[in-house]
Amino acid sequence: MGEIYLVRHGQASFGTDDYDRLSATGVEQARRLGNWFRMRGLTFDRVVIGSLLRHRQTLEATGYTGLEPEILPGLNEYHFHALVECHLEQCPVEPPLDLKDARVFYRQLRLTLGAWADGTLRHPRLPESWSDFESRIRASLRAMAGQPDAQRVLAISSGGAISALVREVLGLTVEQMITMNLQMVNTGVTRLMFKGDKVRLQSWNAQPHLERPDAEHLISYT
Repeated sequence: MGEIYLVRHGQASFGTDDYDRLSATGVEQARRLGNWFRMRGLTFDRVVIGSLLRHRQTLEATGYTGLEPEILPGLNEYHFHALVECHLEQCPVEPPLDLKDARVFYRQLRLTLGAWADGTLRHPRLPESWSDFESRIRASLRAMAGQPDAQRVLAISSGGAISALVREVLGLTVEQMITMNLQMVNTGVTRLMFKGDKVRLQSWNAQPHLERPDAEHLISYT
C-alpha cells in the first residue's frame, strides 16, 4: 500500500501584485512542516510538485534535500483571479468589490467556482474549462499513484487542486469540493493511500506542525 502526502503550499502573497511567491509566514509554515517530517522520520521515494513558484518555494523551505522534484503542471491551481474577473465582467456588481479584502474575494470566488462548474460562466477569456480542469486532476492522480515501487510520495500543490483530487477519490459534489477548498490551511497535509488503481483518503488538511501554542498564530488560509 503506497501513500501520497499532498501538501498545500505555504501562505502566498495575497493582495500584492505577485501572489505566486511565499510570504514570510509561508516560509515559516513550510520550515515547521519540514521539521515535523524529520521528527517523524519520514522519507520519500518520489517528490512531485506543480510548476508554480510557490510550490517550489514551499519544498525548498521545508529543507528537503533528497530527490529532485518531478514537475507535474496538472497539480497547479486553477486561475482564480482570472476566473473571478471573468465572472464579474459577465455579472457586474455595484458598487465594485474590494478584491484585496480576503473575505470579499473568497465570497466571490465561491460564486465564481459554482458558475464555472455548472457551465453558466461563459466568458471568451476563460483560462480553462471546468472539464479540462477535471481532466488534468484525474491525470495527475493517475500519475502520482502510477508507480507501485514508490511507496511514499510527497506532492506539493494548491488548495483547489487538492480539493478536486479528494473529490475524485470520494465522489463528492462540486459544492462539497468548493467548501473543502475554502477551508484548506496553508501547508495542511492530506494523505491518500493507493494500491493498484484503488485510491482512498486517509486524512485531510492535517496541521500537526501548527497545532501547538508557539505556532497557532501561523495558521492561515490564503
